[in-house]
Amino acid sequence: MKSYIKTIFALITIVAFTSCEDVIQVKLDKGSPLITIDAFVNDMRSQQKIRLTYASDYFSASKNNPVTGAVVKIKNTTNGEEFNFTDANNGDYYLNLKTSDTLGRLNNDYQLTVMYDGVTYTATSKVNRTVKIDSLDVKFNEAGPFGGKEGYVFKFIAYDLPGTTPDLYWIKSFKNGNYLKGNGFNLAYNSAYGDGSDGYPFIPPIAEAITPGSEVFQKNDVCRVEIHSINLPTYNLLLQAQAQISNAGLFATTPENIKTNITSSNDKIKVVGWFCMSAVSVKEKVAQ
Repeated sequence: MKSYIKTIFALITIVAFTSCEDVIQVKLDKGSPLITIDAFVNDMRSQQKIRLTYASDYFSASKNNPVTGAVVKIKNTTNGEEFNFTDANNGDYYLNLKTSDTLGRLNNDYQLTVMYDGVTYTATSKVNRTVKIDSLDVKFNEAGPFGGKEGYVFKFIAYDLPGTTPDLYWIKSFKNGNYLKGNGFNLAYNSAYGDGSDGYPFIPPIAEAITPGSEVFQKNDVCRVEIHSINLPTYNLLLQAQAQISNAGLFATTPENIKTNITSSNDKIKVVGWFCMSAVSVKEKVAQ
């Protein structure tokens, strides 16, 4: 998830009477600048990125302003390795790795440290195991009499790893390198959505969601699937974010602030965002 839902929600009630034509102007006070840290990092042998921005006001239509000049690093607290990220002066902080090296190591513990304007922000995470993707199945669907796009659809075949503790996954799919957002996050608790699915094949609603919604692939398009291991707090965070994104309609619930696992060294300066280390399995196939 490269961006976060607005963290300050305002509720305005305007009471109007039929005999009153005056316009009621409500002025909202601006809060202190709030830093957002987007730190989803993985064990792939490729460039890693952490993004720092200021969260904008709830009603603002502009993009979040970048935070530059920070010191960003991740330490492997299991073996003592440290990795320093380079400031790109646009809110992005990068770590370039050799193709023979990796930041994330299975079952190792990590600490994120961000130092900015005299305040230190920290968070911890562990690299949990992921599953091997056995294969990608593809079939061609013709356009039906009641609509639907003609093209290729994919699903993945994989088996959850059995164990005494649950395995949690975030499944991402890409079309020719472009991330397919679909209708939300494709998440799995073991091979389904909870206990009782340990060690089984991933169920069709999850396996087939790599071709989301009305999306289809055309001949020679490349489908890429990544299964990211996550922990239970991250799983719950993404469920909460998904609920907030789709929270609309007559029976919508009251919005709530998205959780954070990042702490500030200054109790008066708040921070939002998330730090997660993941192991990733990857599979690609051409539609044909």
